[in-house]
Amino acid sequence: MSAFEKSNPTLITFPPSLDCELARFLLAHYGVRHSEEPHAFIFSFFVTLWHAHTVIFPVLYGDSVALVGPWAIAEFFDRRCAKNLCLIPNTTRERRQLASDWLLFSQTLAFATARFAYYHLLPHRDIMTRPLSLGAPSYESRIVAAGYPIFSAALSRLLSLSEEKSLDSLEQVRTVFNWVDIRLSFSKGYLVGDRLSLSDISFAVAAAPVVMPAEYGGAIPNLGEMPLAMKAVIKEMREHPAGHFALRIYAQCRGHQPS
Repeated sequence: MSAFEKSNPTLITFPPSLDCELARFLLAHYGVRHSEEPHAFIFSFFVTLWHAHTVIFPVLYGDSVALVGPWAIAEFFDRRCAKNLCLIPNTTRERRQLASDWLLFSQTLAFATARFAYYHLLPHRDIMTRPLSLGAPSYESRIVAAGYPIFSAALSRLLSLSEEKSLDSLEQVRTVFNWVDIRLSFSKGYLVGDRLSLSDISFAVAAAPVVMPAEYGGAIPNLGEMPLAMKAVIKEMREHPAGHFALRIYAQCRGHQPS
């Protein structure tokens, strides 16, 4: 174990971010003791710039080392963990599949679920103020509460939110879920090989906004608070075989290390 791992590093997060939730999942899987430092949108940019010279979150830093993004975190700890905890396959074929899955799940699917969810949730100031600054310093929470329209507008612009793009995103979600269902029908219960891999975790996290696992560690409104359109989609996706798979990965693996 490196000095970095022994130093109880700090994870800088934007609470609702799927990349940040993926980082939490990975650190729990690898058993890495760390502290989380949540920051509201925009504020997070200044903190990550200070510690890692980037506006990208999450950042895990400590002892002059900074890991930017969940992929860097996975690569770093997969090289140093016990064999039973490895999430990156050894064979060339499986590594190629993982690389393809990473693009499909952590970029395409995650963006689609986030865009769909934000489109339906951001108009509801009463339920979104808290998730946007959950755990952040109190002054950031107060600023988000007072200036919610500014933060909502910034996120809307960043994600190019519109009804048409929300519907397109939902169709992307359905397409990816159907593809995962096909993959699973020819597998041994996992997406790559016969054991848990980064493909399974990245899919489960990217799918989380539309299946809402009980073990989800990010900031999101409760199911009972959701608009009707979100509730309908969550019900649909939970009943989908790929949705069942995402829920299983969370239930069995979120915070539980393999024996």
